Amino acid sequence: MSSGRIKKIPGIRKAPYVGALLRLAHQAARSRLLQALAERGLDDINEAYFGLFQYPPIDGMRPADLAKHLGVSKQALNHLLGRLESLGYLQRRREQKGGHTTVRLTERGWLVVESNVAAIRQLEADWQRRLGKRRFTDFKAALQELTGVT
Repeated sequence: MSSGRIKKIPGIRKAPYVGALLRLAHQAARSRLLQALAERGLDDINEAYFGLFQYPPIDGMRPADLAKHLGVSKQALNHLLGRLESLGYLQRRREQKGGHTTVRLTERGWLVVESNVAAIRQLEADWQRRLGKRRFTDFKAALQELTGVT
């Protein structure tokens, strides 16, 4: 895109907008997660698998519900689950009650969740030190309000 065209876009000079800022903050968080996983010897987990280790934990979810939750096709999810199963992070089990299949994290899978929680808590502590307790609390409360997460 030419710089002449950029000048004609209304509001472009006020960028970055909230979407870009949220994306950049999200990238910082993901980078911190990858670093923490690598430090714990869990470096075979990459960003393609992050959705399976995010809040809330997927343990006990049915694959069809999980695909819907993540916004991916059942086929794509099946590929991810198969790979993580072969790496020892989860198992698919047929439940006795109801006979449906659920995803269960293994001990190794729970280590990823534990690492992610610790890394994000550290990130939040770092951001709180940077912003100050009051501003960080307000920031987090605003995000919770905007997303409907309490």
